[in-house]
Amino acid sequence: MTAAAITIILLAMAASWIIRGLLLRLLRNKHPAEFAALGYPSRRQLDSMLPRYQELHIRFWKYIWGGKAFLVNDKFVSSLAGAALLADVALAVGALALLWAAGK
Repeated sequence: MTAAAITIILLAMAASWIIRGLLLRLLRNKHPAEFAALGYPSRRQLDSMLPRYQELHIRFWKYIWGGKAFLVNDKFVSSLAGAALLADVALAVGALALLWAAGK
């Protein structure tokens, strides 16, 4: 059970990283107004855990989880946002499974 939970966590983190990178690239190239509203984040900035990029993280998180990504008239943006949500949920499920297995 622990190995499965760790595998789910690692796969969800990798999927999230790839999907968010694709979403950033798509917004930068095809929807510059949406990209500007996010504060022109780069992939490197969103990968960083430095406190000065915390606002970019929060803006990007709110953009996806708040549903604004689904309001863009682009099916690919909506699909990537949905995939990012699923990856986040998978990460949470993996973390809960790991905590449950550790508490057994």
